[in-house]
Amino acid sequence: MEQAAPLQVTFENLSYSVKVRATDKAGSDAVGGGGLGRVRAAFTKTRYEDKTILHGLTGTFRPGRLTAILGPSGSGKTTLLNLLAGHETAGTTSGDMWVNGRSATGASLRLLAGYVSQDDVILSTQTVREAIEMSVILRPPPLSSESQTADDSNDHLASADTANGPGGGLRAAGEEGLPLPAAMAGPMSTEADPKQRPAAPPRGKVTHVEQKSAHAISLLGLERCQDTRVGDSSDKGISGGERKRTAIAQEWVTQAPIMFLDEPTSGLDAHSALMVTKQLKAIANRGRTVVAVLHQPSSEMFELIDDLLVLLEGRVVYLGERAGLVDYVAALGFPCGMYTNPADHVFNAVLFAHGGGSSTPGSRTTAAERAEQLLEAWRRSESAARLQALVDGPELAPVHASQFRRISPPLTQLQYLTRRAALNAKRNPLVINLRLGQAVFFGLLIGFIFLNTENRPANVQQQNFSGALFFSATSNFLLAVLSVVNAFSQERLVFMRESQGGYYGLPAYFLSKNIIEVPIQIIMPIIYASISYWLLGLRHDGVKFLLFTATTIALNLCGFSFGLFLASTFRDVSAVLAALPVMFLPFFLFGGLLVNTGNSTVWLRWLQWISPIKYGYTAMMKNQFTGYVVDGTPIGDAYLDAIDLGPFSIGVNIVFVLVLALATWVAAYLSLMRLVSEKSGKQSKRNTRKLRQALEGPLDARFTQTEKEKAAEEA
Repeated sequence: MEQAAPLQVTFENLSYSVKVRATDKAGSDAVGGGGLGRVRAAFTKTRYEDKTILHGLTGTFRPGRLTAILGPSGSGKTTLLNLLAGHETAGTTSGDMWVNGRSATGASLRLLAGYVSQDDVILSTQTVREAIEMSVILRPPPLSSESQTADDSNDHLASADTANGPGGGLRAAGEEGLPLPAAMAGPMSTEADPKQRPAAPPRGKVTHVEQKSAHAISLLGLERCQDTRVGDSSDKGISGGERKRTAIAQEWVTQAPIMFLDEPTSGLDAHSALMVTKQLKAIANRGRTVVAVLHQPSSEMFELIDDLLVLLEGRVVYLGERAGLVDYVAALGFPCGMYTNPADHVFNAVLFAHGGGSSTPGSRTTAAERAEQLLEAWRRSESAARLQALVDGPELAPVHASQFRRISPPLTQLQYLTRRAALNAKRNPLVINLRLGQAVFFGLLIGFIFLNTENRPANVQQQNFSGALFFSATSNFLLAVLSVVNAFSQERLVFMRESQGGYYGLPAYFLSKNIIEVPIQIIMPIIYASISYWLLGLRHDGVKFLLFTATTIALNLCGFSFGLFLASTFRDVSAVLAALPVMFLPFFLFGGLLVNTGNSTVWLRWLQWISPIKYGYTAMMKNQFTGYVVDGTPIGDAYLDAIDLGPFSIGVNIVFVLVLALATWVAAYLSLMRLVSEKSGKQSKRNTRKLRQALEGPLDARFTQTEKEKAAEEA
């Protein structure tokens, strides 16, 4: 069986810049400082300028070694990591990147690398084991004969070492998706009756999912919390260190040959930070290329690092073996004390010259000038020459097909995400109970306010029924909007992080959310209609009741679509709440009650035709008043003619509400697609195929001669 070689990431003259608002010398906006300048600025075209964050970086990250990126805040550490991992797409990049001598970009490195962000975003209702199993199912790792039989071994960790080492018998996974683990195999939860569960899939495949998650749990020390929910700020779950290790485990199980981690120890206590660093060291020892941004590592953590990259103002200050750092800075005139943490010494004495060292040249210079001085010293050093030799002669073994990250088929994604969404809803009973309470409360409220209206005089009936039906149309639409905005605005961050991580595609996520939400949007208005219709004293006719109920369902579905669109378009809840009145109030005003839309201002009259409230209210009013008779006097048709709600029938109005729901549903999908494209770039199947072909293809011309020279020497 062909073995997969470890991967070496190399880059040369790598620069990155972004567009920022132009400023004058005083630091204020170039279009005007204050007072009248701000007034002029509102009518002046905003000027932008390029801001360079990374300045011509050259270096390499080697497999089997833990590389740490150090530097003060704003030095470009996270930008470099995001750029290499393909998570930075907004700016302009120049320079070259290679993987084992093949030309690469951030987009192509995403096909090979796992990424752990600084803020660990995991669905709060998932347990640690479920979160890790999700990564195995949705991003299946390559299988090996050793890992398939490892469950029969007493030493799971040793088996994992055999399967996950460089060239550990990897083979490409099939196109079929992995089955759900036992914890997700039931209809909604593990508490379901075993007799009601569907037949379990073949044991071998389920064991593979459980085995991979068990290996990750063992390696990262998560045994004690494996069945604890992740939790969030309002519902306490696992600790910060356990959450960080869970995020690392989610990337580890994919067997990605490259791992990028953004400050995996930030916010952790000293013991947890040291434990995480030890586990990263263990992962690197298995032949993977592990690169982590570390914030002020302790001396114990520092000793675990193999290679160091020190950045200042987007420039390389040092890149080489950790053991050579102390001698290097000592040669610059900054000797490190015997009992001083070298990482602290670099920050305090070298980067900022706050003490230590026999000389501090340039201590009064700006940070950018000091970075230039240290960069020039680095360029002249022997360490830089050794680094350049590594850049010129990297690992040149071909990239194996089994090393590319995988994603399960869409049907597997849809199956898993639907079950997860159902389980999430069940574990959040407060949300469902609140929505149920709203339906019951407003049904009773409107019912008792307008109780037995059918026994009142004709003019009172007209007023009461009109108000009650308008309230029904408005409340069903608005409450559906608000419920989706509140729920999805919190969940969207999880979706964006998981989508960037390659867990699933947008179609599977969007459909799974609708599969779970649409039944709720149907059940709640049925409850509302069943309570309010008869209390109001509307026409005692089964068909009329069904039409009223159908209208409330259509309005709820339309409100759900509008809420999904708003939550997908704006980045936070405050922006959504600011935009909601702008959208809702015109619908409300042209809903048919407050303004006689047939005689309203001509150039604003068109707003009624995009108002779902208008169509829903019209359907309800015609359902009640068409042919309505009070004490032998037909008052309904004349009243409808007077308020002029339009020519469309009940059924057509309901269809128009559903058409608006479908239109905004599509708009919500396109809005989410835009968000995904902004964060991850356009990654079509055709582009992915081209990127893979480049990585699996021939060497870059720069290294072809080097390869020929090596072959000649061996001959």
